[in-house]
Amino acid sequence: MNKAGQFISVFCANLAWFLSCLPRLLLFILASFSIKRQQEKILRGIMKPNANSAYGMKYGFGSIRSSNDIRQIPLSEYEEYSPFIEQLRNGGSSCLTVEPIHLLQPTSGSVSATKLIPYTQSLKKQFAAAIDPWIGFTYLHYPRIFGGRHYWSISPSTHHHMAGLQKIPVGFAEDAEYLGVVQRQMAKTLFAVPAEISRVSDPEAFQYLTLLFLIGEKHLRLISVWHPSFLAILVDAMAGQFPDFIRDIGSGVINQELKLASPLRQIFESQLQPDPVRAAELACLDCGAPGFPMKVWPELHLISCWTEGLSDLWVSKLRRWFPLAFIQGKGLVATEGIVSIPIDSSRKACAVGSHFYEFVDSQSGGIKRVWELENGHEYSVVLTTGGGLYRYRLHDLVQVTGHYHQVPCFEFIAKDNLVSDLVGEKLNSRHVEESIRRVEEICHVCFEFALLAPGNSKDYPRYDLYVQPDSNGFVDFPAVAVRMEEELKRNYHYHHARQLGQLQPLKVFHISGQADVLYRRHMIARGMKPGDIKIYGLSLDSSWASIFNGEYVT
Repeated sequence: MNKAGQFISVFCANLAWFLSCLPRLLLFILASFSIKRQQEKILRGIMKPNANSAYGMKYGFGSIRSSNDIRQIPLSEYEEYSPFIEQLRNGGSSCLTVEPIHLLQPTSGSVSATKLIPYTQSLKKQFAAAIDPWIGFTYLHYPRIFGGRHYWSISPSTHHHMAGLQKIPVGFAEDAEYLGVVQRQMAKTLFAVPAEISRVSDPEAFQYLTLLFLIGEKHLRLISVWHPSFLAILVDAMAGQFPDFIRDIGSGVINQELKLASPLRQIFESQLQPDPVRAAELACLDCGAPGFPMKVWPELHLISCWTEGLSDLWVSKLRRWFPLAFIQGKGLVATEGIVSIPIDSSRKACAVGSHFYEFVDSQSGGIKRVWELENGHEYSVVLTTGGGLYRYRLHDLVQVTGHYHQVPCFEFIAKDNLVSDLVGEKLNSRHVEESIRRVEEICHVCFEFALLAPGNSKDYPRYDLYVQPDSNGFVDFPAVAVRMEEELKRNYHYHHARQLGQLQPLKVFHISGQADVLYRRHMIARGMKPGDIKIYGLSLDSSWASIFNGEYVT
């Protein structure tokens, strides 16, 4: 196919995807003017059909007619669902919903052990009710993406070792199953990296193939990842193997040293057409020159990624590498459900057309409905979904930053259940992340990576701060340690534990390698998908000393 034909094919695929999103986009816009009515409708659509499920009979779903009535159901944690999940795994039915459970999707384990979330057809429709408006708004605000191809990060295959007989599949076969039938067809034309990448389990092969197909695509317009560190690691790795990529793109033959099963190699090589013209263009680029990444993808228009929490450092890298591309902050998306979607360059609105939402006021502890939220206030998210989770505490703390018509817009603040409590000090992730930022400001240092975790001490417990400063000058590590201690002591219980000698002084470790790479490898080894990993400022894991092999500096 010639260049004109390729452009028309890609444009038509983008247009078809946009048009497929349009009905739900219009429904979301209409719902934004009457969110109470929409939410009450969604609640009735969940409660009434599931009144005869075991969970529904336990809590009297049949008598629930409105959002006032749902308060007869207690707030729930995952542990309450564990017995029902076990029944489902062993062939039980009508436990949480009367609707069939198609699969159990593992959550990421950033805070706790892996959990299995039930997925029904209703839940998939609820996800679509948020994803379609998100994609639709994206096309409207960034129309240049109509003219090029996309990269949506796809996770490599992971094996979930579950004891017992499996009657229900665990995990989607591929990430694109979140999309509708039409959109999955469009993805075959639009996605620069083949969907089969999800079948590659070797991390090095996965990274190499992802980069190979991305570098081969000159007309890349959109990159969508979850945490920006995922893209930063890809870009950092690009220069080291650039001659190999050029060779493979020119020949259409994949590096023979790559650990790749023969059937998969054949699939990828069938999709890697020899492109000597593109190879010649790439051969003219200087890997060490400023602006190298932007020259690889000169048409890149939009990067969609997580921009909240401690993601600033990676976002700053992306802005330096791709100064002409826009950065779109991701909404708040969990395996259990979608909380918010980006509607323009700065706002992320509650996905009021998807699930039924409630919020715990962080100050009063009272329960609010979505139409009762106030600007500037902070709330912890509670979901009721079509997948069988009812008044489920997501433990994501958000702040209301404004409204889109009647719909509140959110900014993620922290996980409200990520708390370390060695001796009663109850350090929470929000305080820790604020402390790290204060240390950077006061000590005039910028950390490319910073993580506080319990130290692996045989005597009295302590905390260790693992840091990787940027390369722009001297770092006074003793001053960093002193200042971090002072910031942590703003927590009364931490201060008290230090005074009593229950906690030993903080230690600081300087990581000389690529801390974000080491972090991600460890989390993948724990069973997390690469695309799901978020980096918080606090970890409850005490094994990081052996992972980072950092130099003790204070």
